[in-house]
Amino acid sequence: MAFIEQRSRQVTVMQAQLTEFLHPETGARHLHLATDDAEMAFLVAFPTVPHSSDGRAHILEHLALCGSARFPVRDPFFAMLRRSVSTFMNAMTYPDRTVYPFASTDKADFFNLLDIYLDAAFFPKLDYLDFLQEGWRHTFEQGKLGYGGVVFNEMKGAFADPMRALNQGLSEVLFRDTTYAVESGGDPLDIPSLTLEDLRAFHASHYHPSQAVFMTAGRVDPREVQQVIAERVLSRLGGREPRMRPELAMPFAAPQETTVRVPSAAAGEDEYGIQFAWLCGERIDIAAYCRMHLLDAGLIGDASAPVMRAMESAGYGRPSAFNGLDPGSRQMVFHLGMEGLTQSQTKTAGKRIWSALEEAAETGVPREMLEAALRDFRFSQRQIKGGHTPYGLRKLLHALPLEMVGGDAIDALDLEPYLQRIEQELEDPDFFKAQVRALLASTSRLTATVVPDANYFALRDQAEQERLAASQASLSAEEIAAIERDCAALLQRQRTPSDNSILPRIKPQDVSPLPPASYQLPPDDGRVLALPVASNGISSVRVIYDLSAFPPDDWAWLSLYGDLLPDLGVGRQTFDQASAWRQKLAASFKVQYDADEPLTMTDTTPRLRQRIVFSAENLREGQGDMAGMLAESIRHARFDESERIAFLIDSAAQDLLQGIAEDGNQYASLVADAPYSLTRQFQHTTDGVGAIGFYRWLAEEIESDEGLDAICRRLAQLHERVLAAPVQILALGLPGDVTALARHIDGLIPATSPAAAEPGVSIPLPPPASSALTAPAQVNHCFATWAVPRMGHEDAPALYVLANLLTNQVLHQALREEGGAYGGRARYDFSAGLFGMLSYRDPRVAGTYADFARAIEWVIDSPLNREHIEEAIIGVIGDLDKPQSPVEEALSAWRRRERGVTQSMRESFRAGVLGCTEAGLKNVANTWLANSVPSRAAFVGNPSQDLGDLAVVELLATPAGANPMR
Repeated sequence: MAFIEQRSRQVTVMQAQLTEFLHPETGARHLHLATDDAEMAFLVAFPTVPHSSDGRAHILEHLALCGSARFPVRDPFFAMLRRSVSTFMNAMTYPDRTVYPFASTDKADFFNLLDIYLDAAFFPKLDYLDFLQEGWRHTFEQGKLGYGGVVFNEMKGAFADPMRALNQGLSEVLFRDTTYAVESGGDPLDIPSLTLEDLRAFHASHYHPSQAVFMTAGRVDPREVQQVIAERVLSRLGGREPRMRPELAMPFAAPQETTVRVPSAAAGEDEYGIQFAWLCGERIDIAAYCRMHLLDAGLIGDASAPVMRAMESAGYGRPSAFNGLDPGSRQMVFHLGMEGLTQSQTKTAGKRIWSALEEAAETGVPREMLEAALRDFRFSQRQIKGGHTPYGLRKLLHALPLEMVGGDAIDALDLEPYLQRIEQELEDPDFFKAQVRALLASTSRLTATVVPDANYFALRDQAEQERLAASQASLSAEEIAAIERDCAALLQRQRTPSDNSILPRIKPQDVSPLPPASYQLPPDDGRVLALPVASNGISSVRVIYDLSAFPPDDWAWLSLYGDLLPDLGVGRQTFDQASAWRQKLAASFKVQYDADEPLTMTDTTPRLRQRIVFSAENLREGQGDMAGMLAESIRHARFDESERIAFLIDSAAQDLLQGIAEDGNQYASLVADAPYSLTRQFQHTTDGVGAIGFYRWLAEEIESDEGLDAICRRLAQLHERVLAAPVQILALGLPGDVTALARHIDGLIPATSPAAAEPGVSIPLPPPASSALTAPAQVNHCFATWAVPRMGHEDAPALYVLANLLTNQVLHQALREEGGAYGGRARYDFSAGLFGMLSYRDPRVAGTYADFARAIEWVIDSPLNREHIEEAIIGVIGDLDKPQSPVEEALSAWRRRERGVTQSMRESFRAGVLGCTEAGLKNVANTWLANSVPSRAAFVGNPSQDLGDLAVVELLATPAGANPMR
């Protein structure tokens, strides 16, 4: 029986058509979003509603991609990553659903992947050894029982995030007795209770066509997709079961209180918090959803909003990073709270928030604030976003939650009917005040005291070790032998080459020898560039100051300057007045400070080109207001609000220090890269370990009036120097708008001196690192980096292919399958001239670095299979050809021109990739890796483990203002 079309509707805001189909026999649903997008997207999703924290939904997601009935190879998902030109492949587990999405611009590739994904989801092998590898297993090391497994270690790393712990602590109470109360990803303390039989039963009950939602987007024929679904799945799985949905939480009869402990490196006396959480209506009530967004914007949307103003002006603490509306569950949750408090301040802070709510219920907020929130809704609906997830797939993932719980997917794609209704409701001056009164009166409110716990990881480790010790003490000789046999069998299978010949693949001869057509830039007149793009009615401006002449002593200060400026006053407006003014006139205002090393430099000394970019975006109807706001924000930014600056610095410093464990991979990566790249040395200073020392120094300085005044003066002086730097203006928008926009902003930005002929400063780089950066955590992140040629060098294409080859043929097996890390790969950055190997959420350190070394030996000493080389080539082509949003495509073309990347260079690079040979790969490995010393840095959760010869650097002991590299 075929799918039957149910209805078809225009999604005007997307210039798309949404058609819904139903398979009558099973109840399977298919939604197709027809667009002109070159990327064809697909997903299949299932409701997954576990009631334990053993990670069954998450581990099932991993196992489903480890081989299936038609494709019984060891790892078809990772194999297809290198046999496909897909623009996206993944699988995701949410608290109430599991999704298997992919996208490709090639029709043959799309249907290849469709075959793989359908068989993986509906007919997985669910093999015992895969369960041991991906889920959890017992191990024996030096006679001691332990745990291994990819998901087990992944979730150990996930638990480093204090916000995750806070969310889970709140959900356990708010959503008691529902699937949302458990840890859907799996708690490492509970994961070892899961059995393979549990997993198979969960698959049988949840992964059935009657539960499935299929979605497609782009220029693909939905009937062709349905024919494949019918042949591959529906012909084999019949019957119809009631649709599973996550349970609704019971409303509270009276407000409740709880205490939530979160991981903290130091558990300082000012790391407590207070958090209110309200259980609100269902997400499928779109009118309620829109009203809740307006409530969010009106209470905390900017510095002028009443609750935000109350929290920021308290003189203690800061607004919680958890604040705002969370619509991710079947029932929405609204959060308000403060962090950075002493224990005694938590109740005072709670009363302050409550008083601000009561005041908002009495006086309301300016209507302009709510109208700006409606404008932002329309902006987000129109905006074509690029990034890692393709635009069409992003829209499907946004619509999916509604479809899964009985809502209407089009309500997620086009809110206009509801926004028009809300506009009418705004005519009532009591509208907003009534929303706040309802919040105050709700009994479904949870008040949580947030307690920092420096022993959070130690206590979890202790609980794990106690369980292991008890298990080991009870094991019989036969059980010990069975564990050892399982580990040996798993290792043998991991080291047995997989025959992937049954899997389809795209070959190098199947792809174009030329790069995709590039956006054609107009001539550059040196100051103003108007870039017409198909922006779907969004206009944007970037005002770019060239700061290449600014010395390294300014780098951290310029980063601070860019971070602070959007939250400060303008002209005679105070910071809160300026915040409301910006919000009224534009949907987005940002300041970004970055740097690169152009390829056009001819000398041997690395030189850095630095830019600070002021940008704004808005609906085309408001582009004039946006341009005026941007110009005023640039020209008249004020740095005399010392209390505001102190508050912002203190908040940033506390966030940075409390997020060390979560951001450990970033710190280690930059320490490893910095000795071989001026760009990475810059990033190390502004966003890496150097920033820790700088912010600790700032936090000390703002404690005195003299120190704070000096900071304000330095920022004000820096601002004057920025405004005197060479400037360029980019305007992007619809062809009929962009010229007028460019002309308008040009008249608002004062002329400065012309750009320098050569980009600026050069500095000596530090020696290679050999560091173990330590802070409390449960996993590690390991990095090794080599200096290699950049794009334009004859070896660059082979280095890119080599990174893919090493990832596919060595590192994935060694680091993930055998080593238990969540991820591991090689990478090549042809713009910075860096080749690296890394692992992520890794239980090992010394063993991982030994695997890095063995990977180089392997590629030099072993014969290389031509099919594996071709797979690596296809992986590179997939990276190079990934489509971008229209705006990002234009900006990428501009950035290439600025860096000196010509069309000839792109064509030569692509030809080098497609023509890569075994000899070429061995040559670059021998020339650039085997005979060079890598720079190595690891973030290490436990310094007592085997670190090899890495020197320990305690991140929390970083001296204020210091910039340690070794």
